[in-house]
Amino acid sequence: MKVLHIINSFEGGGAEKLLLQLHEISLAQNINSHALSLMTSSANGLHNTSSLNLDNPYRVLALFKLYSFLKQPFWRDLDIIHVHLFPAQLFVPIVLKLLKLHARLITTEHSTSNRRRSTNLGKAVDKFLYTFYTKVVCISAGTSTLLHQWQPQIADKLEVIHNGINHSEYSSNVEERPHHKAPIIVSVGRLVQLKNFEAAIQALNSLSDRSFEYWILGSGPLEADLKRSVKSLGMESKVKFLGFRKDIPDLLRQADIFLLPSLWEGFGLAVVEAMAAGLPVVVSNVPGLQEVVPQESQAGFLVDPSSPNDIAAALDKLLKDPDLRSRMGKNAQLQAARFDIQSTALEYLNLYNRVSQ
Repeated sequence: MKVLHIINSFEGGGAEKLLLQLHEISLAQNINSHALSLMTSSANGLHNTSSLNLDNPYRVLALFKLYSFLKQPFWRDLDIIHVHLFPAQLFVPIVLKLLKLHARLITTEHSTSNRRRSTNLGKAVDKFLYTFYTKVVCISAGTSTLLHQWQPQIADKLEVIHNGINHSEYSSNVEERPHHKAPIIVSVGRLVQLKNFEAAIQALNSLSDRSFEYWILGSGPLEADLKRSVKSLGMESKVKFLGFRKDIPDLLRQADIFLLPSLWEGFGLAVVEAMAAGLPVVVSNVPGLQEVVPQESQAGFLVDPSSPNDIAAALDKLLKDPDLRSRMGKNAQLQAARFDIQSTALEYLNLYNRVSQ
């Protein structure tokens, strides 16, 4: 079987990580797998990876470069093209039609919301692009439900395959977690409106009399605004912006609580990573995250992302009770074990086999 994964960039969070892991596992199983980034991007030396070296995947130039790339005779016998994220989801089917390639198209839907879902034009664009895909994989049941509501005509194309992680990268012994004088709360994500870090800062400001440090791992366009907010609240000694980091597993093992107050999430891979590291979690009560941290798991708290008071109340319970943190951390590791990247990859490989027959 010959498979080509296509995405805007190899560098990023859930979608990018999933693609590279699927590609790496496929190579290990002697599948003829390849991966393409539209933007200038590195896959850290992973075999069979290419880049179109664009600085912006939304430009029309992306269509021409993608056409030139797929026009090469090497790609004539592709069985599967697996596409992630917009605009790659739109451009790839157009190019395939122009080149008359007969590979089966699969895409993965990584979010429960996007800007297109607020306009009639966006609805028309999505209706057009999904026409060309044999299967649309959703990373959670919540993602599938909301996409079905948005595009009901593709119901028979939808499948749910949860994301997964390599647990050996994140596992730790909860009993041996370092004891800090000030508990460490950690968040991981891009500094964008979706991640709702402003609400996290407001929540923690109401707990400023408690001892803690808050680490924010990530970078993005809201960094300056968030730093100004922290300064205006006089919280610079408690809130630390650590930027984009590649040592996230080590940092998670140093922390005590994980916080993700996103306005929406398709799945929440960072939450699974934190739970695998033995952290109790405080996360938004939204589709996607509700599947990752169901209430019965007792792995953490689901909170209203629009309410800093609700976020603060959950954090306060964990900050003042080390035994609760320990119990929930152990439960979190048990819950995280349900999401394993090897199982995720097997489901995808079975799907490739089914649609290519």
